[in-house]
Amino acid sequence: MYENKEPYNCNPPGTHLEQVAHPGGSDRTIEKAIIMEHRFAFFFWMKWRNLLSDNELLKQSAPTLVTIDWHRDLAPVPDDQKKALEQLNQSNLSDVANYVWAQFDQTNDGHILCASWLNLIGDVILLQNTTSYQESTVKDRNGNDHGIFEFRDFNRFQEFMVDRNDQNIFFDIDLDYFIHGKGKRQYSDDFHRYSDEEIKQVIDISKPVFQQILPNINGITIALEPGYCGGIVNSCQIMDQFHSQLFTENNEWKHL
Repeated sequence: MYENKEPYNCNPPGTHLEQVAHPGGSDRTIEKAIIMEHRFAFFFWMKWRNLLSDNELLKQSAPTLVTIDWHRDLAPVPDDQKKALEQLNQSNLSDVANYVWAQFDQTNDGHILCASWLNLIGDVILLQNTTSYQESTVKDRNGNDHGIFEFRDFNRFQEFMVDRNDQNIFFDIDLDYFIHGKGKRQYSDDFHRYSDEEIKQVIDISKPVFQQILPNINGITIALEPGYCGGIVNSCQIMDQFHSQLFTENNEWKHL
């Protein structure tokens, strides 16, 4: 009933969007999207992938998704949703935002394979706290294979990334990665957030993995997910330390 006044130039409600310099040092900028719920990352991957294609900046079939998350977020796409995704008008950003809000799994674990289905992202490289290393493949709507590589060990994740040659990357972070315990306070007696020093051990621009990732980033999505971080205070404290590892107080890349 209530149509967006600017359906082709809008963002999901509650999104904070910032322009930052391209981390590769070029003159163009990229976007950093800060979202409350992780599923809205799909919206930005779709928008950025299409912009890269339109501007002839896509150097591979689809950007590699490098994601850091406590959970796997790899729920399969139901057949009826596959059909709905194919019919989605990707230029109508209001419709896309509403679809993600109302029709995606409310547990925020279906957005990655929805994006793979539409070839908005290519391979998925996931650092998570759920399982040991595993590898799988999914097909998109055109029958193309998308590799999914899941790591729990940071060093193995780093070695894998350094050996690749990804030229377009979407960097995605769910702040609940930095939580000790099950991932929600009521699930665990030892639930508490990573210390600032523990966050620094993971997010460190001097590490080889970030030297590989940063120059090739085409967009960053950061999910606050306070419900899985033990509340908004924990989430904001994690965000403050995470962000300061990559950016200066003036929102400039530290490595530049």
